[in-house]
Amino acid sequence: MKFKKISAITAAIFVSYSLASCNTNVNQNPINLDNTTTINSKSDSPQDIIKKFGDSYAAVKDFTGIVTIADSKNGDPSNAVVGDSKFSFKKDRNERVEITKSTDTQKVGTVVAYRGGDKVQVLLAKPIPILGKKFTLSVNDKRVGTSRGLSFNQLDITAMLERFNKTGVTIDFVSRSKINGRNVVTVSGKGTFKGLDNEVTEEILTLDSETMFPVQDSVMVKDKTVLKISLTELKMNVGLNDNLFTL
Repeated sequence: MKFKKISAITAAIFVSYSLASCNTNVNQNPINLDNTTTINSKSDSPQDIIKKFGDSYAAVKDFTGIVTIADSKNGDPSNAVVGDSKFSFKKDRNERVEITKSTDTQKVGTVVAYRGGDKVQVLLAKPIPILGKKFTLSVNDKRVGTSRGLSFNQLDITAMLERFNKTGVTIDFVSRSKINGRNVVTVSGKGTFKGLDNEVTEEILTLDSETMFPVQDSVMVKDKTVLKISLTELKMNVGLNDNLFTL
């Protein structure tokens, strides 16, 4: 079966996490991670900050949120593919993406499901004549990746954490600030995209200082933002059903 006409799938994958320049407000309530202390302090080093990110991730069984992503191959925001999605995640690496907004309205309603491994399921909002609307594709298929060739499983929080923990990555402190009244801390990583996109010069990660979960992740080529992902309305340990992740 040929998939030459399945360009509609590409934007569906774009909203995997990953987080966008058009949406920087974070509407998160304080989150109880059982007895785990994740609040970031001013004495923490950049490495401490990433460790607390890892501790927070380890404590979470599942979560939901709204993900917005702007994907611009050359860093030109006027040409960015922008979309919002409802994102659901459950350990280990079960993911569901439901597109709710897109610069291409035909993609609204498309659903993507991933259960780890090398395959991703896609359910288009509108069927393609003869081919239908449900497909199983390789997670590395270029037709379901970003404009710079990142695959679905390279865009999520699991991949973010792995990148910042890679050997040889240089992590620096950037700033402490507030987004929509909540304290956030920002660090940068150089070398996080080595082997994935060698033109990337820096990855800038902003974490909520209480939950230590990502609020925003920006991928830079020099002074150009080529990928920007924002996570809002985060709800942790909500008890998601396994059936949610199979189409």
